[in-house]
Amino acid sequence: MEPLKLGLVGLGGMGRSHLDKEVGLEEVRFVGVADVVAASVDEVSSRYDIPGFYSYQQLIDSGACEAVLIATPHPFHAPIALYAIERGLHVLSEKPIAVAVSEADRMIEAAKRAGVVLGVMFQTRTEAHIRRARQLLADGAIGQIYRSVMIASHWYRTQAYYDSGAWRGTWKGEGGGVLMNQAPHSLDLFIWLGGKPRRVLSRVDTRLHNIRVEDTVEAMLDYEDGHTGWLYTTTAEWPGENRFEFTGERGKLVIQDRTLRLYRMSKTIREETATGATWGKPEGSWETIEVAPEPAGHPRVVQQFARAIRLGEPLVATGEDGRNSLELANALLLSGYQHKPVAIPLDRDEYDRFLAEKRATE
Repeated sequence: MEPLKLGLVGLGGMGRSHLDKEVGLEEVRFVGVADVVAASVDEVSSRYDIPGFYSYQQLIDSGACEAVLIATPHPFHAPIALYAIERGLHVLSEKPIAVAVSEADRMIEAAKRAGVVLGVMFQTRTEAHIRRARQLLADGAIGQIYRSVMIASHWYRTQAYYDSGAWRGTWKGEGGGVLMNQAPHSLDLFIWLGGKPRRVLSRVDTRLHNIRVEDTVEAMLDYEDGHTGWLYTTTAEWPGENRFEFTGERGKLVIQDRTLRLYRMSKTIREETATGATWGKPEGSWETIEVAPEPAGHPRVVQQFARAIRLGEPLVATGEDGRNSLELANALLLSGYQHKPVAIPLDRDEYDRFLAEKRATE
């Protein structure tokens, strides 16, 4: 396979991490880097012997690349992606795909019109235990899910972290707090494994940090067919945990950090409840699912992005996947700050007005 000629936009911590991990991959060849900070461009260009550009427009218009990897702060994802797509380039965006779901809509429609690939950097999908969990759920290991739980409290951040960049912890710079910066990976997995809710009722708080946005969120979720859920995420708690719990008619699947545990029942809970003895308990047992390590992480997403373009293979995460998690984040923000239930699909105009009002206060 001929390597994909890839340009990188954004040379902050995330962009440099991509170069460290992905220069040398067989599937791609970095042909240009771009940033508005000239000193960063000069340094990285010299270190990696890659042509440097002082704006994303210069890189995209140079004709050097077939695709761009966007690793800038969130508000720039959509305009850079749209500029690239309109010029026929494929796009792989860091999470979140955009700040508002209306922007994600425009990116997806533009990519369809242009016939280019739009992917999102959800590298946690490539981890072996997550892939095995998805397979178990798809195979009906626990039957139909009726309760889902997400606890993502492992995203602890100090005040120094937020102070390290003027854009951090602001509505103008991030479009939200933990939901927009740290939790997108968790929200993506929650939807990928358990489905997207149709209604949310959330509570947001800024518990510990001196920031304009939320550092803690909890919510009740309503799905189709009587399925309910609850989620909690924060950057203001320690010790933290990364836990998903899916309870179904035939058992329960628990993902605790990287451990996968499955409880299987011999009958459905409905059957057990209808036919069990007075003080009877359903029969079943726990097992720990052993999973062999597999190549995972950011490089795996980049490799698959190139293979999707060259060979037509599936992406790790599509633009639509990126929109799903963003729509949930937007709905949680709107619900929490306006103290009301919010339906999904989200009213795009209402959310855009809400975000504009928040940004106007800074």
